[in-house]
Amino acid sequence: MKKTYLSAVLLGRRPWLWVVLLLSLLTPLVTQAQTLSYQESFNGLQARESMPSAQAAGEFDEDQLVYSGTAIASPGTNPNNNNPSNYTGASGGRSVVFAEPNPSTAGVQVVAGTSYTLIIDGLNTTTAGTGPNPRLEFGLFRSAGSQTAATNEFIAEYSLDGGTSYTNIGFTRPVNGGSWEFVAVNTTIPAATNVRIRFTRVGNASTRQYRLDDFTLRALSPALFISPASLIFPNTTVGTQSAPQQVTVTGTDLNGPVTVTAPSGFQVRVGSNPYASTVTLTPDANGGVSQSVDVVFVPTVTGSYFSQISAASSGATTVATNVAGNATAPAPSVTVTPAALPDFGSVQVGQASAPQTFTVQGSNLTNNVVVTPPAGFQIRLPNGTFSTAAITLTPSSGSVNQAIEVRFQPTTAGNYSAQVTVTSTGASDAGVSVSGTATPAPTGPYIVANPTAIDFGTVSASGSAQTLTFSINAGNLTAPLVLTGSNNNIVFRDASAGGSFVNGPITITPAADGSVSLRNIEVQLTGPIASGPFSGNITASSTGASSVVVNITANSTGNNSVINASGNLNQFSTVPGVASAVQSYTLSGSNLLQDITVSAPQYFQVSLDANFTGVTTTGNTIIVARNSGSDVTATTVYVRFLPPSALSSSSLILNSSSPAVSQGIPVAGTSEPTIQIANAFQEVRNVVINTTSASQAMTINAQRVLQPVTISMNLSSNPLNPGNTPQFELSLDNVTFSNSVVLTPNSSTYSINQPLYVRYKPTYLGSAQSTLQFQSNDFSNKSVQAFGANDLLSARSIDTEPTQRSTATVVRNNTTATVTFNLPGNYAQLGYGEGRLIVASTNSQLPAANQPLDGNSYQTGNQTYGQGPQIAPGYYAVYSGSNQTVVVDGLDLATTYYFYTFEYNNIDNNFNVSVIGAENYLSPPVPNTIPGIIAPSPLPVTLVSFSAKVKGNQVALNWVTASELNNKHFDVQRSRDGRSFETILTREGKGTTSTTSTYNEVDKKPLNGLSYYRLKQVDTDGSSSFSSPVAISFLNSGEVTMYPNPVEDLLTIDLGGSAEGMTVVITDMTGRVINTQKLGADSKLNMTSLQTGTYLVTVGEGASKVTRRVVKK
Repeated sequence: MKKTYLSAVLLGRRPWLWVVLLLSLLTPLVTQAQTLSYQESFNGLQARESMPSAQAAGEFDEDQLVYSGTAIASPGTNPNNNNPSNYTGASGGRSVVFAEPNPSTAGVQVVAGTSYTLIIDGLNTTTAGTGPNPRLEFGLFRSAGSQTAATNEFIAEYSLDGGTSYTNIGFTRPVNGGSWEFVAVNTTIPAATNVRIRFTRVGNASTRQYRLDDFTLRALSPALFISPASLIFPNTTVGTQSAPQQVTVTGTDLNGPVTVTAPSGFQVRVGSNPYASTVTLTPDANGGVSQSVDVVFVPTVTGSYFSQISAASSGATTVATNVAGNATAPAPSVTVTPAALPDFGSVQVGQASAPQTFTVQGSNLTNNVVVTPPAGFQIRLPNGTFSTAAITLTPSSGSVNQAIEVRFQPTTAGNYSAQVTVTSTGASDAGVSVSGTATPAPTGPYIVANPTAIDFGTVSASGSAQTLTFSINAGNLTAPLVLTGSNNNIVFRDASAGGSFVNGPITITPAADGSVSLRNIEVQLTGPIASGPFSGNITASSTGASSVVVNITANSTGNNSVINASGNLNQFSTVPGVASAVQSYTLSGSNLLQDITVSAPQYFQVSLDANFTGVTTTGNTIIVARNSGSDVTATTVYVRFLPPSALSSSSLILNSSSPAVSQGIPVAGTSEPTIQIANAFQEVRNVVINTTSASQAMTINAQRVLQPVTISMNLSSNPLNPGNTPQFELSLDNVTFSNSVVLTPNSSTYSINQPLYVRYKPTYLGSAQSTLQFQSNDFSNKSVQAFGANDLLSARSIDTEPTQRSTATVVRNNTTATVTFNLPGNYAQLGYGEGRLIVASTNSQLPAANQPLDGNSYQTGNQTYGQGPQIAPGYYAVYSGSNQTVVVDGLDLATTYYFYTFEYNNIDNNFNVSVIGAENYLSPPVPNTIPGIIAPSPLPVTLVSFSAKVKGNQVALNWVTASELNNKHFDVQRSRDGRSFETILTREGKGTTSTTSTYNEVDKKPLNGLSYYRLKQVDTDGSSSFSSPVAISFLNSGEVTMYPNPVEDLLTIDLGGSAEGMTVVITDMTGRVINTQKLGADSKLNMTSLQTGTYLVTVGEGASKVTRRVVKK
């Protein structure tokens, strides 16, 4: 693919690239390179040449593409012959004309109704080419005459399937003909490897001619540029605006607006629009922008500013111009209003005038403001104390706005005219003109009061609403100054001394020079005051001085002023920084002299609006206005609690309207979080190790919580769990369990009321305990802490249940019984229990409900019947352990006992420790009644002996009794396996006798091989007992076969009966014993190790033996 876009011709077509190149040398971070993928100038074509002909001659710049269609090359190269020369960047030279050669001239013609096309094929719009959505550019000429956009005489299309179907490429067509126009459009051509573009002059009745040149298809490369590189503004006073300077923002290939953003202290605008922090520039149809932007410096604080004006647009690299300026502070100033106060008039020396007020204002101050009174004048802040000392005002953010009160209190007679000066370093001084005349003080004792008449106006029977004052001072006194009220309705106090109001008298001791300094006397009226006019006075007197009377008047309504407040407020509850739920109470009043003031304590708010509109602080005050004459009808006062942190508070909401008795509404609130577990975990027992118990739901209740609460567990240590593996798991959904969970408070109620699911998952045997604990940043203790109640998790595990059941044999011997378990060597690994529980009873069956309980360890009482625990009444645990042979004693000679055995596991294999209480007993296959293994009771006779001996082909049976008691008869029983016996003969007994009796019988048809005999004694009442079995080996030579013979390895000896335990002797032909073995249950004799030869194999012992000759191969 040719890349001719870096040629001098291309730079000539786009002169802005020279600017970009130059700027890139100066500011390399603000430019982006454009990449053109395909560019065709058509300059190599010959006059009126067809596209296929030019293709064959290799005349195209992009000759790897395929050019076709019915359009032809323009007839000449003269720019005046309709060649592209009058749009920026035009290449000049040959173009493509959508027409056909004129056969009569050297020119071209358009035949009405004929369409003409230019097709360019093989374009790549994948990332290896232009990339998707490339930009299409070309020069377009249309001959004179108008054509609206709707006519669509000239169209552009693309195809992705070789021309089977086309998609239109919309673009803006030139409105006026007769000149070349540059056309650019951002297409929606997707990524593809073989794109075809077709230009068509659509045939119609018109013969207008269209020409195309400088075809370009390239990747869009949005680019922004800004100049100059920096702007420096002169010093500018804070709060003012500098003269504007300009930056120029240009952009190409933009696919969205450009946002120009000014930093703090600067603003921008376009044209005459208002200045703002940002302006938006809209690109033209070709994605281009070129706009001058005004920039001004508008500092808000003093100091140096250095930042950047940035221009940004989607897909383009953001560019910026540096801006700098220095902000200077405005000059500080102070002013006073008014500049002069009215004359204070005549005031006696030592007396004080009524105060007047002026206001001090200052701006841009860098130092305090000092207000200084002249001689003879005093100043104060409102409600402060008058003094001749200067007052210092501290600016806030460089500003002051303060009222100052001034009064005339001359110390010498004469005329006074001066200024109260107001100064602040750096600002011009200001002053307030004041004047007055001082008259001399009397030479004798005197008393001065001002005013001498006080009118309270309307009062109620309860008293006055306000406190009024008069000032008093005296001089040259020789005795104390005494203030006396005319009646008990008048109460007063010396404001300088403080204290309670009294109805007098008040005595004031003069100074050594006989003077009483100027002071205010505060006066109130207190009830009951009769209806109608009221008059009284306070007399100021001192020996030798003329008394001064201050007259006091009022007009009483005759009715008491009363405030009524009703309603009980519950404790408020919320979280820090969040207002609680609103509560309210009702407030009313009658015969009030002033509105009711409602004062909330700290952390509480009051409002007449349930939404608390305009209430921003706690401890606020609201006014409940009288709304019915002097009454307040029932009014709702809304209250809420708004604590800044976790705290508890209790106080009073004060409802006051003097002179009525104030009413207090108790309030209490808390924002301290609480959390508790509503129910306890019930101990879990008998959970098999490495399994999971059913879950339990524990309800977590939390109040006044904002932050998440993490619930975890503190595991109690156990020597069987050295790794502290968690034994319990937690879940919020009873599906997913883990070692901790996070509870999220309800965002509306700031509470948690949620089940916590807990399950036991033991990894060792025995008991396990964990304590639930929590952590939340809402609590003052932000560390993990215990709940304190209902937080204990407790459980016990048991071992796995055995899978194999052993069969026990019980042999009775007088007062003992021997229980034997026939277990293989690795019985535990094969699924048999690690231990066995033996239960003995005189009952022949064990009901299912009476079987041993898992998790219970039965202490056996030293294997003595009747001393151990009972698993049920009459069922004694006589042994528990791993022995395979157990002797149980304590049995009664005359009683038949039944034994029940149970396999169990309780050993923690990690530590080889038998854990008491972790027993898991193997239950019967079907939990029903279990028959007992009978332990035969002793014979009701004293059996001296019972024997069985082989006599030829018979077995001689003999038994001797020392005594007999109610003996009915004897049954001789025989068995092949020592387990299942059958009766082969019966012999009458002697009944009852104390002498020795001998019995002889013969088994005429004994079993071949090993067999067992036992004696069953039957009593006259039908009860029976058994002797111990006796084993006999009997061989009938006719029934003994040995095969195969000759033998190679294993010789089978068939006795016609059980051969297990039979003795086999192998001898050679000289009689030398080669080997002696006991036959197993399979009756096989191993002869593998013998050498080849003939041997004698003898089975049996004594009279009962058979010998066969066997050949070993």
